[in-house]
Amino acid sequence: MTIKCSHIAGYMNMIAPLELAEEWDNVGLIIGDPEQNINKLLVCLDVTGEVVDYAIENEINMIISHHPLIFNSIKRIIFCDWKGKLIHKLIENSISVYCAHTNLDYAKSGVNWSLAKALKLENIKNAFNIKRLPKPGIHLEQEEYYSLAKTGNLKTPLKLIDFIEHVKQVLNVDYVRFVGKVEDLENKEISKVMVFSGSFDNDILRYINHEIDIIVTGDIKYHSALEMLEIGVCALDAGHFATENIIVPVLCKMLKEKFPQLDVIGKTDAIKPFILC
Repeated sequence: MTIKCSHIAGYMNMIAPLELAEEWDNVGLIIGDPEQNINKLLVCLDVTGEVVDYAIENEINMIISHHPLIFNSIKRIIFCDWKGKLIHKLIENSISVYCAHTNLDYAKSGVNWSLAKALKLENIKNAFNIKRLPKPGIHLEQEEYYSLAKTGNLKTPLKLIDFIEHVKQVLNVDYVRFVGKVEDLENKEISKVMVFSGSFDNDILRYINHEIDIIVTGDIKYHSALEMLEIGVCALDAGHFATENIIVPVLCKMLKEKFPQLDVIGKTDAIKPFILC
């Protein structure tokens, strides 16, 4: 049995409303026919050549990715260009592509929420409230609030060095980058944690109070790290891929439960762009 592409897109819009996306983002159905009948679905972080070839080989006719294949405006599609080649392959093989990016970062049960759950945090909340979906006729206090970053508490506090091992194990990474004082590695105790998946946004530092023991994030820039040291904030940089790839199995589970007749495959073994030498 098949499901219309538009029905799958509609369900994704319920999980992560398109209105939650940042203005600069490109989300929703990016390639494809809303009326296409879908029977096999692939969920991934990025639409790469490897992913497209896998989809073709396995007769998958829809891809749901976190990062958009088409981000900036395209003025031409040339088949010898890497992106043009991928777009051509997708269209030629009738593979639709749907993207849920910053809207999924903000969403309840989205990327940051899933990262917090994976780290076994309890009492998960918005780290700070950003009103994103005002509704006509709804009183201000009843409007829904969303935040990229989430906070939560460990059931049992951990020494920092043990928390680092916990993060590495959960995210399946061999190392993390630590921002903080050397003495904290042995002495600091972690209880309240903030998570911010993907690329760390330096703007959130102004919202952080000293109730937060540590931030788990990715892609911390040099000057952001210096600022963290100056204001006494500890952070773990576990990488862009690891802090976001956690959403793939979560989305797969939700899609399988909603559309049990669909064959839903999660691809979490994507090629990572960096190699430690």
